[in-house]
Amino acid sequence: MGRYFIGIPLPQEVKKKLKVQSWPGLSRYKEEKLVPQQNWHLTLAFIGNLDESKVEELKGLLGVFKWGGPFKIGIRHFGAFPTMEEGRVLYMACEKGTKEISELAALIRKGLDDLAITYDSKPFVPHVTLARMRSPKNLSRLAENGKMKQEVVFTVDEFNLYDSEKQKHPYAIVETIPLSID
Repeated sequence: MGRYFIGIPLPQEVKKKLKVQSWPGLSRYKEEKLVPQQNWHLTLAFIGNLDESKVEELKGLLGVFKWGGPFKIGIRHFGAFPTMEEGRVLYMACEKGTKEISELAALIRKGLDDLAITYDSKPFVPHVTLARMRSPKNLSRLAENGKMKQEVVFTVDEFNLYDSEKQKHPYAIVETIPLSID
C-alpha cells in the first residue's frame, strides 16, 4: 500500500526561478520543515493510502479519459493555510491559469468519486507548498513583501500519479498522463 496523490510536475527551470525569487522570504524560516525543491508540484488531488487493486483502476481511468489540452500557469505570490496570520503551511500561489487548473482538478476529483476512491475534499487552491510550520506563524509580513518580481509562467502539458511512500526525494512517479486536444 502506498501514499498517493495526483499532481502537476514543475519543470526544472521553473523550480530554479521560483527558488531564486522565493529564497529571500523563505530564508527566515530555515528552522521549519521546508519542502525539498525536487518535490515541488501542484497537487490536484491528495488520495493517501490506497490498495494496489484501486491503484490499477485509477491508472486505467487516468489513461483513457480525455483531460483536455495544455494550458499556461503563472505563479506570483505567497499564501498560507489556514491564513497568513496563523500560517501552518506556506505556499506560492497561482495567478494565471487558475480557471484551467481548477477545471482539471474538478474532472480528476469526479473520476475519483466515480471509482469510489476517497481523497482530501477541501476546496481546491492551486499552490506549490514550500514549508510546513512547526507551530502557527504570522506570515503577513512575508505576504506584504512577498510578491515575486516576476510571475513565473510555464505550460502544463501533463500530470502525474505519485507515490510518496515508495520514494521520498523526489516522489516516485507511478504514471504520467499527457494533456492533449485529441
